[in-house]
Amino acid sequence: MQLDKTYARLTTLDEEEQLGYAYFLETNKYLDCLDLIYLQQQDNPRDFSVLKGTDADAYKKWLTSKLGDYPSAILREYLFISPGANSEVQRVPRYIDIFAHSHDFFEIVCTIRGQCLHQVDEETILVGQGDVTIIPPNVRHYLRTEPDSVTLNIKIRKTTFDSVFSVLMRSGTALSAYFAQTLYAKHYRNSLTFHCGQDAFLPELLLCMMTQQLEKKRHYNHMLDGLLAAFFPYLVQNYEHTIDFSSGDQGVDERMTAIENYVRQNYRTATLSGTAEHFHLSPAYLSTMIKKQTGFTFSSIIQKIRMEHATQLLSQTPMKVEQVCEHVGYQDPTQFIRTFKKYYSLTPLQYKNKYSPAKPVVLEQP
Repeated sequence: MQLDKTYARLTTLDEEEQLGYAYFLETNKYLDCLDLIYLQQQDNPRDFSVLKGTDADAYKKWLTSKLGDYPSAILREYLFISPGANSEVQRVPRYIDIFAHSHDFFEIVCTIRGQCLHQVDEETILVGQGDVTIIPPNVRHYLRTEPDSVTLNIKIRKTTFDSVFSVLMRSGTALSAYFAQTLYAKHYRNSLTFHCGQDAFLPELLLCMMTQQLEKKRHYNHMLDGLLAAFFPYLVQNYEHTIDFSSGDQGVDERMTAIENYVRQNYRTATLSGTAEHFHLSPAYLSTMIKKQTGFTFSSIIQKIRMEHATQLLSQTPMKVEQVCEHVGYQDPTQFIRTFKKYYSLTPLQYKNKYSPAKPVVLEQP
């Protein structure tokens, strides 16, 4: 892999950033990402006067309806992570203003050079070189890079942590506890930042990820999974003592984290009585504890995990619906189909047909 070439590409303004830079020179403001998309549809993208027209307003209104309840958009992983991939890496663009948003996937912001401003809920964080910030699902945040910054954004599906990163989830580290809390704690609002400073290996590892994403050679998705599987233990091994948490609401206690880890690893067969016995608790006490700290019942947690895994298998594997049903722990296909439709308003087959790799999601213009 040509890492020097990748780094040179990251430090050079691409077409979108050049457009943002031209807008910045004219207005002294960053270009709104929705305005950017509209300009890209025009014959002369650098005619910024078109942004003041009613056509631009109508287009942006349509576009935001596809993304969510703007400006409180909840970005969905099926729109932002390619079908068949567990994760995706991209550069955070300079001179582009990306509106505050939340998402249903994990996002990791890694700054290789320079600085960027990161606002999580109401807390503003200045992210510097060597900082790695993990933003869990459903946390509203805003990211603005400085002109000299080289910052990468890694998006990871929630279900990835039970499959690709199962070893990490069982590691008993501060990072595994953090991921366990973010997956189920009802009010967990904390982002987490590692301060890695001038570490020499980490930028190289990140550039390897970016190179895989850019080149898209055969098996690049598996390479990304493998590099991420090395990325997390490296952070814990060398920088666990540097961790900073944002001041969001706290999640669950350590015992609840262990219970959640156990349930996620055994979701196909776990029962309330069996889990209670494993942790030397009564079923009634465990049920009350789970409800109090997560806001969910034991059965709804199991059901949620099974549904998440089902969507992953339906969209990323050739498995038939009957096979997925059995794999995620359902004995009755009818019950599986009914439950799945309740969650996603689609039958499993409809979901597979819509989101399988053979039919990638696209936004059609009005």
